[in-house]
Amino acid sequence: MQRLIVRFVQDEGGDWIAELSCGHRRHVRHRPPWTSHPWVETAAGRDAKIGQPFECTLCGDPPPQRDSGH
Repeated sequence: MQRLIVRFVQDEGGDWIAELSCGHRRHVRHRPPWTSHPWVETAAGRDAKIGQPFECTLCGDPPPQRDSGH
């Protein structure tokens, strides 16, 4: 299911993760030939994808619970 990219964060290994409008997160790696996302390697490339649709492979599953910080 297509969801919008809200922002990008990095995991402990330095790989980029797209946070999606549904609340799910998805790794976005550029590792040809299995995955080709060369745009993820630059800030300009990632910025251009904010607000763009991206496949959420977890939709249908409940979004993760977020700590409200209270």
